[in-house]
Amino acid sequence: MAIIHDDAGRRRFLSQAVMGFGVLFGVGMLGIRFLQFLVPNRKAKQAEAVLIGAESRIPLGEAVSMDLGGQKILVLRTNEGVTAFSRRCTDLGCLVSWNKEREQFICPCHQGTFDKSGRNIAGPPPRPLDRFDIVRRGEQLYVSIQRA
Repeated sequence: MAIIHDDAGRRRFLSQAVMGFGVLFGVGMLGIRFLQFLVPNRKAKQAEAVLIGAESRIPLGEAVSMDLGGQKILVLRTNEGVTAFSRRCTDLGCLVSWNKEREQFICPCHQGTFDKSGRNIAGPPPRPLDRFDIVRRGEQLYVSIQRA
């Protein structure tokens, strides 16, 4: 009696097993990514105090433009104190600039106008400029920037 080796059946089985494992792995990874899309992880935003310098560096009635950690800000010094605003207009995100004569922030895109407290007073911006907290440590000023 002779022993017949059926190598074709074994090869087909191994080929189908590897292909099946690959398909299950691919579908599983796709499912995991889909679940990650549905349930995003939430990182707590942390505030970081960034040094902007002494208050005396900012002239009275002037706004100094700064780029701190990807945030474009304007630091304004008035008789009421020092405030920091985002330069991004709340309409389309254009960069606003300070007009000293009118004491207003002006957006060049659609002529949006904000007063010196950041409130929207004319044009299409739907809300006031975003504000940043200023922390005073001795003579130095720090701006509190949100980090993701």
